[in-house]
Amino acid sequence: MITILFRTVIIYILISILLRCMGKRQVGELELSDLVATLLISEVASLPIADSNVPLLNALIPLLLVLSFEIILTYLKTKFSPLKKLLEGKPSILIARGRLDQTELERMRISIEEFIGECRLQGYADLSDIDYAILEQDGQLSILPRAERQPLCAEDVRITVKDKGLSHPVILDGRVQDNHLSMLGLDRRWLEKECAKRGRQIKEVFLMTVDDGGGISMIGKEKKA
Repeated sequence: MITILFRTVIIYILISILLRCMGKRQVGELELSDLVATLLISEVASLPIADSNVPLLNALIPLLLVLSFEIILTYLKTKFSPLKKLLEGKPSILIARGRLDQTELERMRISIEEFIGECRLQGYADLSDIDYAILEQDGQLSILPRAERQPLCAEDVRITVKDKGLSHPVILDGRVQDNHLSMLGLDRRWLEKECAKRGRQIKEVFLMTVDDGGGISMIGKEKKA
């Protein structure tokens, strides 16, 4: 039992490091080569955990080889466009200028019901509202609405909007986040004053954020019954 536990911990740590080295892209969206690498990693990693007679080294070496191959292949794909197209394909335009390409839809083996359902998930109940629909290389559907269906922005109505930037949490559940305070060029004295202005102590604040423009948002802790 201790041997299995030890092997599991080692393999878990190694796979975590491998996925970290492969990059966030591989975790968030699996392309064909990423899926192959993931399946290989899961298959190889399970062997020494399931069978204690399999030497741990028999899993470590293949895992490192898969990682090396994935990193090299990713680098080559960024340098050679033909290789990238060969391995990943290219985006497929399913709707162009409002016209549905039935041939491309059939080539991608997507039924019209499935396509309509995916459009509904993105907020488009009527295909006539769509100018372009593109099936990306990772299998996700990108939709560009017709001009008359696009939401208004501040520039369209000539309104000046203050850029708030990123909101930084400076208090989380009564705990001061000193790293975010430092990033904003603020300190605890300033924080205590701002909390006092709003009639609260730091420990009574559930969430307080400060954006890059200086805007402050605060949510107090709920009082327990």
